[in-house]
Amino acid sequence: MTRLFKNGKVILEDGIIENSSVLVENDCIKEIFTGETGLTADVKADETIDGSGLYISPGFIDTHVHGGGGYDVMDADCDGLAEIARTHRKHGCTSFLPTTLTASKERIQAAVRSVHQLMNSRYDGARILGVHLEGPCFNMKFKGAQNPKYLANPSIQLFNELDQGFNITRRISLAPELEGAFETARHFSAKGVNISIAHSDADFKCVRESVNHGVSHITHMYNGMSYINSLDYYCKTGVAEAGLLLDGLTAEIIADGKHMPVEILQILYKCKGPDKMLLTTDATRPTNMPEGLYELGGLDVLVTDDVAMLADRTSFAGSVATCDKLVRFAYKQCGFKLHEAVKMASLNHARIIGADKELGSIKVGKRGDIILFDEDINVMYS
Repeated sequence: MTRLFKNGKVILEDGIIENSSVLVENDCIKEIFTGETGLTADVKADETIDGSGLYISPGFIDTHVHGGGGYDVMDADCDGLAEIARTHRKHGCTSFLPTTLTASKERIQAAVRSVHQLMNSRYDGARILGVHLEGPCFNMKFKGAQNPKYLANPSIQLFNELDQGFNITRRISLAPELEGAFETARHFSAKGVNISIAHSDADFKCVRESVNHGVSHITHMYNGMSYINSLDYYCKTGVAEAGLLLDGLTAEIIADGKHMPVEILQILYKCKGPDKMLLTTDATRPTNMPEGLYELGGLDVLVTDDVAMLADRTSFAGSVATCDKLVRFAYKQCGFKLHEAVKMASLNHARIIGADKELGSIKVGKRGDIILFDEDINVMYS
């Protein structure tokens, strides 16, 4: 099966080439025809997709997705999980990590089992690359929308029990100041699992030390973490400042225009650059659904004005964003170059889970996960 994406603006890792085409054969990118070399008449394909006036882009990747379309990963339901995959595929996401929440061990295990089952089944929608275990190892002070009833200290045994021998855990988010965090981070990072700081009250020193133990990423930067504060007149720094300063850390941010203002994304870009900054949705059950009341990890959630929050309005509760919205905001509102915004929503996600040799950019030999969108980042083909 061959597909030819023809006569569009092809987004590469380092720029955009006009009037170009991409040939995909058996789901693998076989050739890129640039404006200089041209597309010759002898190139044949089983399907030709006209990209005139559109951008030909790598499919978006999101390593932090809790739900969408009325379903949540924690429902532990394969049909619901498939609907999450379809919901995000419509908005250009071609691969993702279903992400758990803080809950009982048994409930997280059930969610992981459903992810494993669907990974080994045929379904339409974004491809599942594994699972992201967000919780239950967080600091009570910054629990956010994580259920405090089930918070726990991290351990190798705990995360092995959650994975259940499926070996599909690709990311673990935890608070590094908790007892057992460094040992856990060393063990799983050595196995190629991305270890990320989240819902943490760590100080700068703790974060810096955690990098030496395998921590390499920060989950939803600026949300649910310590930052500069003044105690007894002396300023102390926390996770946010460490994320800006330490080169060993990549950082994701919920670029939906609600969680953080434009200036914060621009500061993060200035400090980390386009290769160490990721755009994530942190999408939850109400994504692509009407406003109203929903449930998240046993907690009541209100969705209004494009924001998901706890019903008592004390905290965000993930988001209702999709990947196209993130890229649109970064490009149109923050002033980032389009190919860099796309990289932040594709290749950089693939990199942190070690999948960048296969996914994340338009390059000969990589998977042909191609999407098309217009100048306003409205997805026309996915």
